[in-house]
Amino acid sequence: MSDLIRSTLTNKNEANVLRPKIIIAEKNQVIRSRMARALSGLDHIVETTASAAHLMGKLLHSGLSIVVLGEGLEEGLSVSMLVPLLKSCNPHSTIILVADDVLPVEEVKVRQHGIFYHTNRPLCALGWNELKQAVSCACNQTKYETAFSRAH
Repeated sequence: MSDLIRSTLTNKNEANVLRPKIIIAEKNQVIRSRMARALSGLDHIVETTASAAHLMGKLLHSGLSIVVLGEGLEEGLSVSMLVPLLKSCNPHSTIILVADDVLPVEEVKVRQHGIFYHTNRPLCALGWNELKQAVSCACNQTKYETAFSRAH
């Protein structure tokens, strides 16, 4: 099950066209809620899930999405196994990996599949700021790609 948090915008038409959708996929409910609160103030739609299956379904049936992916979402499914699956569901998705215990071999694999950014779990204001900046950059890239694809 997912929580939906909607940020407010002054222009509702712009909201439907240019607001990127962020999906936070994290097994830890406390961290998932904190991430949602931290990212809900930005100019986008934030949704959360604790299920890899739900996440893949969202990527299959939605447009461009930004995934904030925590480590160990499902038992027995490492991030190096999950990222290629997510990219096969939606090759245009932007993945921000938020994980502390990623082995160097796994990190190489996920980078080869095109993650946008990797950071450790936020522990202090600097960590939360880094996550917000990474998401903001991903949103700007998504808005640009959406506008560019509509123009051509």
